[in-house]
Amino acid sequence: MTIFTQPEAMTFLAEHSDGWHPWPFFWIFPLLFWIGFLAVVFFARRRFAGHQSGIGALRTAFAKGEITEDQYRSRLAVLREPSRPAKS
Repeated sequence: MTIFTQPEAMTFLAEHSDGWHPWPFFWIFPLLFWIGFLAVVFFARRRFAGHQSGIGALRTAFAKGEITEDQYRSRLAVLREPSRPAKS
C-alpha cells in the first residue's frame, strides 16, 4: 500500500490542488523537436541531392549534345569514384 492510496493522502492532495498548470512555455519543447527533425530531413535531402546533381548536370549536357559519349563516360567515372581526402 502506498501513501497515495491512503484516504488522508488523497484528501490532502485533493484539497491542495489548484488544477493543472503547465509550465508557461510547455509548447517550446515540441516545437524545438519538430524544428530539429525537419532540419535533419532538409539537410539530409540536400546532401544526397547535391551528390546526384553533378550526375544530373552531366546527363543534361550529354542529352543536349554539348559533350561526346567518351567525355560523358570519363566524367561520369570521375563523379562516381569514392571521395579522396584532400592533399595538403
